[in-house]
Amino acid sequence: MLDINKSWQRFKLGLGLFVVGAFCLLLLSRLHPVIYFISLGTLLLGFAIAMLGYLGIFLQRFASFKNKKTPPRF
Repeated sequence: MLDINKSWQRFKLGLGLFVVGAFCLLLLSRLHPVIYFISLGTLLLGFAIAMLGYLGIFLQRFASFKNKKTPPRF
């Protein structure tokens, strides 16, 4: 079973890396081309980690809907 807390932690870590990468890309990438590629790599890595966390959250929520019992018919 998926651990919702681990998925949330992964999502927050990825979101934080994404924000740092975006910040560096917008403000520091003009200084040197190497900083541009490091910022872009950080942004993409953060996006990938956040999406893995979000996928875990989504799958856990979807599984909880699947496991709910239907109400009895009258």
